[in-house]
Amino acid sequence: MQALQAAEAAVRPAFRLGQKQIHLPNHVITFINKPKLPPTEAYFKVPLTFTKFDIRDYLWNLYGVEVKKVRVQVLSQPLRRRTPISQSHYRPKPLKYMTVELCEPFQWPEAPSDLSPWQNEMWQMREEKRLEQSQAQVDKARSVIPMRSKQPLSEERKKLSELAQQLLRGEATWSNDKPLDPKFDKLVGREAGDGKA
Repeated sequence: MQALQAAEAAVRPAFRLGQKQIHLPNHVITFINKPKLPPTEAYFKVPLTFTKFDIRDYLWNLYGVEVKKVRVQVLSQPLRRRTPISQSHYRPKPLKYMTVELCEPFQWPEAPSDLSPWQNEMWQMREEKRLEQSQAQVDKARSVIPMRSKQPLSEERKKLSELAQQLLRGEATWSNDKPLDPKFDKLVGREAGDGKA
């Protein structure tokens, strides 16, 4: 009987567990890597409704991690404009962070050097496109018309530029490969005879 009680005591934490039953959590908790923290501390971004007891119970019931102490930090966010061109401002909800002191140290794993299993190239392309589109929306909202000279040349413009250079050097002759209407034959013949091009 004593052995059974000792085994049960080894499994239970050193604190009193909460009685709230959460089967399907409706919140997001983010474990953040802060390199300057000691290995006995962990940093979490939690919902505003989360308490010290909630994070302690959450870590114990899901991961079997015992917590000694919890520090809470609520950071208010700066004012933001509702749209890029409006004069109306609002303050987003504050962010809540918790620093948890662990009974056993935790070491973050090394970041992988090969990111190909996570389609990193596709993510980079998507991120670049997203930034371009957001900048275009901001410019459109501010009525900023992008200058043609500042934009990169398209493939069609590059081909036209190369053809123009060849025409100027005399390496190519221009033709649109379309037959002229017969009424222009006399006019073209007269201009060609006069030396006018």
